[in-house]
Parts: sequence; C-alpha cells; structure tokens
Amino acid sequence: MTPRSRRSGSHRLPAKAISSTFASILASPLALLTAIPIACVASAPGKAQVPFQRLEVSANAGDVKLVGDIDLDGTADVILGGSRGEDLNWYHYPDWSRTRIAIPAVEFTTDGAIGDLDRDGDLDLVVPDGPSGNNLLWFENPTRSPSGVRGNPFVAAQWQRHTVGAVGSWCKDVELADFDADGRIDIAARENGTLLVFFQDAAGWTARTIPTSALGNEGLASGDVDGDGAADLVVFAAWLRNPRGAAARTGTNWQQFAIASAGIDDDFKALVADVDRDGRNDVLFSSSENIADVLWFAHGGNPTGAWTRRTIATNVERAHTLQVADVDGDGDHDVVVGQMHTATNPQLRVFYNQGGSGTAWQTQVVDQQYGIHNGVVADLGGDGDVEIVGANWTGNPPLQYWNNTTPQNRQRLTVPELTAGTVATIFATNAHPNVPVCFCATARGVTTPYPIPSLGIDFALVDPVFLGVVLSGVNGAAAHELTLPLGLGGLRIWLQAFELGRSSVVAERLIR
Repeated sequence: MTPRSRRSGSHRLPAKAISSTFASILASPLALLTAIPIACVASAPGKAQVPFQRLEVSANAGDVKLVGDIDLDGTADVILGGSRGEDLNWYHYPDWSRTRIAIPAVEFTTDGAIGDLDRDGDLDLVVPDGPSGNNLLWFENPTRSPSGVRGNPFVAAQWQRHTVGAVGSWCKDVELADFDADGRIDIAARENGTLLVFFQDAAGWTARTIPTSALGNEGLASGDVDGDGAADLVVFAAWLRNPRGAAARTGTNWQQFAIASAGIDDDFKALVADVDRDGRNDVLFSSSENIADVLWFAHGGNPTGAWTRRTIATNVERAHTLQVADVDGDGDHDVVVGQMHTATNPQLRVFYNQGGSGTAWQTQVVDQQYGIHNGVVADLGGDGDVEIVGANWTGNPPLQYWNNTTPQNRQRLTVPELTAGTVATIFATNAHPNVPVCFCATARGVTTPYPIPSLGIDFALVDPVFLGVVLSGVNGAAAHELTLPLGLGGLRIWLQAFELGRSSVVAERLIR
C-alpha cells in the first residue's frame, strides 16, 4: 500500500457506515479489525485568563514534588516525598489513593526527578535522602521490568530501592538526561559546593565532578542550550556546554559560558525553554530564597557570546516555583511563578506571553493564600490543558493542585514511536468515564473533518479501519494495544478515536 499524506473526500467512509459499524462493534466487541493512522487538529486560541479551581489531594507535605503516569493507565499521577511520617508516596489520579513507596533515613529533600532509568517502559524516581552517605537513590517502578514481567505499583513492597551514590551533603537539585549519549539516563545533582554527574553504566553508576566557578548556593537546570542535540547544564548566571558523547565523562571537558553579569540571585531557580518561539532555547531565572526579578535571557544564535536580558516580573520574593507551559492554549510559552508560603505576600501567578515574543506579559493571580514550593505544571487529566501541582515544604501541608477548568471537548490521542514487529500502547484520554471508545486507523491519509450526526462526532480519516473498542476507565482514559507486524517499516499511518458525542484529534506516525 502506498502511503499518501492526503486523499480527496471521495474516499471517506460514509457516515452511515461508520455509525452502523460502531454499533456492530459495540454489540460484538471481539470482532476487532486490524489497521493504522493520524494528523493534527489545531485548537482554538486560548483566553488571556484561565479558570482555575484549587483542589486538595492529601493532608501531607514534603519537599519533593513530581508528576508522571506511574501505573501506565494514561493519566498522570502525583509523587510527594518528605521527612519521616511524610515519606515518599505516589497518589493515583483521579481518586488520589496513596501508595507509600519508601520511608526516608533522614528526609527526602529537596529536589527529585522522574524518568525511565532502566529502559523498561515505566517511570522510575530519583530522590535524595539526607545530608550524608550514599544519599542519592532511585526507586524502581514495578509496573514493568526489563525482563518483561508486569508488577503492581500499588503494592509498596514491589518498589525496589537502589543506591546511586554520595552527593556530599544535602542534595538540592536533580536533573535527568543522557549526558554521554550511550542510551542510558544519567543524573546531574549538586550540593552547596559541588556539581556532579552520575553516569549510568551497565551495572552501576560512575560519579564525575563537573568543575565550575558559577555554582551559586542552590539551583540547576538542564536542556539543549546550543542546539547540538546534547543536554547542557545551567548554573549560576552561566551555562556549561556538554562536550557530547564519551567526552562528557571527563569533567574538565565541560566549558563554561556566561549568561549574565548581574541581577541573578545566588539562590536561584533556572529553566531552559524557548520563550520567544525562535527555535533557540532561552534560559529563565528567579530567586528561590530571596528577592530578585524573574528574568529570561535570549541569544542571537551564538550562546557562547552575549545574551539579551528581559524581565518578566520585578522584585519577586522566594519564587521557588518557576515553570514554562502553554497555559492558555494559544500556542506559545507562558511562565508560572509561585512563591513559598514564607514570602511576605505569597502568590501563585501565571504570566501570559502576549504575542509569543516574550516582550509583553499579562498577569493572572491564581492564588494568594497558600504559597507553593517546587511546584509542577502538567496535564493531570489528559484533556490537553495544564494544571499546577504543589505543596509547601516539609511540615506544611496540604498537597494540592489548581485544576484548569477550561472546557475541553476533544479526546486526546497519545501514540508512542511505532516500530514494526512490536506492540504499541495507544491512549485516548479526556473521554467520559466508563464509556466505549473506538480506535480507528488508516494508511490513506486524512481529509477535511466531516460530521457524523448519528454519532455526534467529526471524523477525518480516509478509508478508516476499525481497530477495536475499549471501555474507558474512571480517569477517562482508554488504551488499545496495537500490534505492528514485521514488514510495515516505512509506512505512514493516521489514527483517531471516538466515543458517542466526542472524537479525538488525529495523530500521525511513521512506522520505523
């Protein structure tokens, strides 16, 4: 079959046929067909002010806040770690049932990270514990294992604790990336006077000190600053260029370049993101413990030279939350700034990027009562918009999130990279709970979305094939296991899902 990017509307499946086919599948859910395909439907421009509703997850607190899909059910969960009694827990969306993963030797603080360390397809956790000894740990998620055995992340005993190494003192910041490009995730971490990268080996970890004269007291970020495909590190008013490949394992190979000469506090939060959508990553800074401006810096294509400073907000106290996301859904990057409860007037604010250039900002105060420490911005419900998740530091509950209540009437489709000869899990999210969701695919492209009144949906696939029907869970997510036979490599496909009254965006993938 020759794949085509577009076909005329004459090859649509008639609305009556789709309706009757859907009905027959519902009547006989085992009569599943095989198929494949995807394309993107642009969302409408977002509003300047987004409605948020504060909701409590748990009467618990802690320094470590992370978000990710722990049980692989299609929607993100929340992880919280703190002192003894607070412990390290994950909270399952949407019922927020708690599973205790571990009890700290001293205290899980202050930062943490989430990623697939053992390359088995689920998300593991990296967390520091206390000021001494081998205090950098990772916890292996049992949902999947490298051997293929499936476990249960709701059973605390199935989580395995592993030692990474010694940071030297309290570990303040943790970043994950494959710094040496060997296919394994590595860990960058720092304490007050030392920056380390723990390189993952086949059977353990090798620690390397990265020398820098710009460490500051706290703060660390990672991202591709120079656009060469390797993750660099951002420290106090400077960045460290990753020498790429095996050379990254020698600390003196990392070159330091200045970003700013003044205006950044020694206690800082930093972030790497493309604020102005010019295709080059920028760097943001705030003060995590004191008072400073919230700034972002851009370069003109040469990050080893001069950077242009721009101000988002002035004189912001204890902005320990600094995140970037498209909060209003207009396609550009907005900035979320949250102050700790110990600030004089703690606020959680969104700065909306007006026009997308990062030169004009409109402010929304989301909350000015609770404060937030190490907040995370993520799409909790899988509906295509983002929430703000956090708590104050250890001993200061509750764990809460500010739910983005913007109406989202489209299912979202999450499709991983597809490889011939494997099985891929496709998720439809933002469906209604406990309803049949139909998955479809095609290799013949997409057309202008056409209505199917009997189902209350719009459809865009040309000559679609029905893959199957899956009942959505209480989280509004449905998963379909797509088997990709050998010989499909190089085929481009499009996929779409729907329920009665709601269809998904279209996703497009090239089978490898």
